[in-house]
Amino acid sequence: MNTTETATATGLVAGYGTTEVLGPVDLALRPGVTALLGRNGSGKTTLMRTLCGIIPPLRGSCEALGSAVADGAVVRSRVGYLGHESALASALTVEQNLRFWADITSTYPDATLIPTDELAEQFDLAGLLDTKVSALSRGQRQRVDLARLAMTDPVFIVLDEPLSGLDPVYAAQTRALLGAWGQTRTVLYSTHSVPEALQLARHYLIVNGRDLIELDGPEAVTEAAILDVLEGAS
Repeated sequence: MNTTETATATGLVAGYGTTEVLGPVDLALRPGVTALLGRNGSGKTTLMRTLCGIIPPLRGSCEALGSAVADGAVVRSRVGYLGHESALASALTVEQNLRFWADITSTYPDATLIPTDELAEQFDLAGLLDTKVSALSRGQRQRVDLARLAMTDPVFIVLDEPLSGLDPVYAAQTRALLGAWGQTRTVLYSTHSVPEALQLARHYLIVNGRDLIELDGPEAVTEAAILDVLEGAS
């Protein structure tokens, strides 16, 4: 594995049970922000969950930092994932949720945890720690989920439509966070917005049938080029 590559997939076929959704594909992700685009139901979420080790590949392999990504793997603590659905328990307070996830992630081999008070300061949660998650706005809940993701200081961050449903203020804050993370970490995030992808990313993966089309920018990639690929996807 090249030292500049944070995550790779080789001959990867992703899917569920006996259903193959995407692949075989090869890819290599390096520090910076990569946007993943595709039509609804194209397999973006399946690919992201497979790259994180949440579901196993049907064939092929996924690695992060040179090690296979799977439940119990040492590298798992260096991978952060934020999916469509919140990973927070609505009946618990913000602090209880963060401490619960600290207990879970501390079981990962060699995991280093950022203290809850530091996360609360970084994500502006100090005034919300005693609030039940059920009482939070969409943007506030997103901040807690991002704090949960950041708990192990991951170097490979995977975000499934992180800006969906956010108001303009929280969306701008999240874009700024993605940009800051992309300075030193590898960020893969999915979006339906081509202008948003062009604003945040410099590398683009587009699901086209069972294949992945890679485009690199910024000057070589335009909205028209991305839309051409998306319109040709089946």
